[in-house]
Amino acid sequence: MRLSLDARVVELDRRIVAYAMVRGPGTMAAVAPEYEGRGIGTGILDWAQRRERELGRSEHRQWIGSGNQRGKTLLLAAGYQLARSYWRMALRLEHLRAHPDNAPEGLRLRSLDVERDATAVHALDAASFAGAPDYRPESLQAFREEHLGAHDLDPQLSRVAERGGQLAGFILSRRRTDAPVGFVDILAVDPRHQGKGIGTALLEQAFGLFRAAGLEEAQLGVASSNPRALSVYERLGMTPRFRYDTYERPVTKRA
Repeated sequence: MRLSLDARVVELDRRIVAYAMVRGPGTMAAVAPEYEGRGIGTGILDWAQRRERELGRSEHRQWIGSGNQRGKTLLLAAGYQLARSYWRMALRLEHLRAHPDNAPEGLRLRSLDVERDATAVHALDAASFAGAPDYRPESLQAFREEHLGAHDLDPQLSRVAERGGQLAGFILSRRRTDAPVGFVDILAVDPRHQGKGIGTALLEQAFGLFRAAGLEEAQLGVASSNPRALSVYERLGMTPRFRYDTYERPVTKRA
């Protein structure tokens, strides 16, 4: 994402009252509640749709909080439909359950080496998420900038899983700067190794590292289209914190 082209803020009364970001998977926008009803949301939506057309997108996609009734009304009136939902899952690490070492036989977990692992991690991310509704292919450079180069990525809290000397899965963990929270940016397992406990082993080790580092909570996001992952997170003791919804409509030549 290039901020100069893909992000906008709205200023009124010498303060930022709204923003929008057009990212790979879609657009995230918000208007301060006290400034709703002034046409700001409509203006942001128009800009976002123009930018998505410039980028050659086949669909307009917007994420909004599940309780944002004004946003929902605006999108439905513009021809959008609810496509899926995402839950932010959370676990207070004081409640982290003790798990026996159930890592699959022959699996080796180690810290992320950003330079060494970048190419393999990028390729595995594409293989793992190619069928996901919100997935969009991105170059290695773009992947590095958005994920491996993130200011809050913590390689020591991130893990890669190897089997037979080959990458079988990975977890990218961020240490939030505004709260004692570890956030799972990406959890991916090679499709050939899914359903064998690798994702669970990565999560259990990462959560243990979060707690050892003094963090108080673990968080991640999961889509309603991925019930298998949701069940894994719930087994680990995670519960929903909030939900946001994805609305979509086809791109046309004119907004």
